[in-house]
Amino acid sequence: MPVQRMTAKKVRISELVKGEWVKKEGMEPSFVVAPNGENISRARVMGTIVSKFLADDGNFASITLDDTTETIRLKTFKTTKPLDDFEIGNMVDVIGKVREYLGEIYIIPEIVRKVEDLNWELLRKLEMVKKPAKVGKVVKAEPVKQKRLGEEKGDEKEDDKALLKRNILKFIESGEDGVEYGQILENVKGKEAEIESVVNEILAEGICYEPTPGKIKKI
Repeated sequence: MPVQRMTAKKVRISELVKGEWVKKEGMEPSFVVAPNGENISRARVMGTIVSKFLADDGNFASITLDDTTETIRLKTFKTTKPLDDFEIGNMVDVIGKVREYLGEIYIIPEIVRKVEDLNWELLRKLEMVKKPAKVGKVVKAEPVKQKRLGEEKGDEKEDDKALLKRNILKFIESGEDGVEYGQILENVKGKEAEIESVVNEILAEGICYEPTPGKIKKI
């Protein structure tokens, strides 16, 4: 059974470093249990770079990110990309996989973007304020029979998703060695959440895989 690529959750850094690390065996992804009860395998954080290290041999890089709630390190192995493009003082928006080693929670970055407009920082902070303090019990709603109009809208949405999926697969196929997830966002028209959902789907279906973190390749 293919392992599903988890959706990146927008979190405060403190939710990661103050959470409890849960190690899973085999292909099942490990995760952090945040103080609010969320399981986080992939995270999206925003903060300011306060330190940076690049190995002389190009096989390791690390930057420390501060979002005022806590600090966390981003680490890359066997490469310094994409961390070599950023400097101390830059504010960045990061999507990556949460990892742990010797008690340290860190992130392997898949996408790192420089934040030029400080309004984005304010927006992210507002999003974090709106997050629930605790995860409540999920109550399933009773299924409601759709009217014909609703069914038609559902079919239209399904057609849009199928078209997006075709476009994403076509773009992935254009890269002989695969393409970076950030390149998909830049070159395929669609909302980021919808693109990420489709990428998760094609990875879960085994149509594509990740040869390295953040790179998608068709099998």
